[in-house]
Amino acid sequence: MKSDFKRSHRRPWADVLLIILFAGLLWLPTADYFGHLDRTQSPDENRLLAPPPRLSRPDLAGVRACVAATEAYFNDHFGFRRRLVRWNQQWRARLYRSGDGANHVIVGQNGWLYFTEADMIEHYLCLKSFTPQELQSWQRLLERRRDWLAARGIQYLFIIPPDKQSIYPEDLPSWLLQARPAGGRTKLDQFVEYMKAHSTVEILDLRPALSAGKKAAPTYLQNDSHWNLYGGFLGSQEVIKKLSQQFPALPPLELGDFDWTNAPATGGDLAAMMGAAQKPEGNSFVFSPKPPLVAPQMQVITNIIRIRNPDDRAKINCLVENPALTNRPVDAVVFHDSYGRAFRQFFGYSFHRTVFVWENKEFNPKVISENHPQIVISEMLERYFNIEDPEEMIASEKLP
Repeated sequence: MKSDFKRSHRRPWADVLLIILFAGLLWLPTADYFGHLDRTQSPDENRLLAPPPRLSRPDLAGVRACVAATEAYFNDHFGFRRRLVRWNQQWRARLYRSGDGANHVIVGQNGWLYFTEADMIEHYLCLKSFTPQELQSWQRLLERRRDWLAARGIQYLFIIPPDKQSIYPEDLPSWLLQARPAGGRTKLDQFVEYMKAHSTVEILDLRPALSAGKKAAPTYLQNDSHWNLYGGFLGSQEVIKKLSQQFPALPPLELGDFDWTNAPATGGDLAAMMGAAQKPEGNSFVFSPKPPLVAPQMQVITNIIRIRNPDDRAKINCLVENPALTNRPVDAVVFHDSYGRAFRQFFGYSFHRTVFVWENKEFNPKVISENHPQIVISEMLERYFNIEDPEEMIASEKLP
């Protein structure tokens, strides 16, 4: 009986080529691990990668821990991992057109990217509000800080820089703009109104200055969750204007005191999350002081032990000094988050000595007492302010 199937004609060279290709792919990660072939920029993963394993105890438990650490290290460092992560991020962005959902990025209009961490959408749509008890807790926290400092002759100022969508809502996705209710009040609106009516703590809302300033130049980065240096300058000078009411030796600077120019760049934290690290950024600026301004001196501080996250070495504390300000002996301590990095550049032209502690929930009496400032500033970005628990901060600070 004849078979109805034709005899297949095998090509030995194709089998050999397939075997070689398969073996090459298997060995590529090893080749990259030792030869560093992958030049892809490290993705922004918002976490520390596993450290190299080590045998801490010469017993069975120690060996098991070392084996587990080895597996974790391999998972975070195998060859071409960075390239694969980037491809995954880019694939998600192109398929869903909303960035990597795990990294909370949405694509707005005109190429703007927005960070949706901390329930940004719900807060923008005014779906979440402070309860009366939460507003009272914020008042109690800030008044305790203010009173503790006032007993020592120190002025206190609480600053809330706005999120990007609070200043540039027009570039949000159209569906989000259309969903926002007319006349909605955000948590920041609630808080500012409540504190004006019920407390004398100095609160600085930077939204008016940044909204007005964007008419002259962009105040925020398109591909990043932060303001640019122009926005940071406007914010820092609003701080100085507020403080100069009690400290006349702190006159604010003018834009004319600097050579400031647009300096297009690439990247941004949100672009990196989407796997587009080389995305053009046109809203960046550089500032250089004009004479007679003298640039302040900055150095890293390594001996500050924070109350919160004392083992976190990624957040760098620093000291900014300006010896030229002999006629302005006003010192400050600033507790801040990543938005406060812009203050590091500009406060040095006004304060004689400024200690910057990178932790926006921190209120560290030891740091304050050791540095003898006349002013203490707490800066907390709007999205963090929306979700932080003031009662937890009251309990941790243990102020009278």
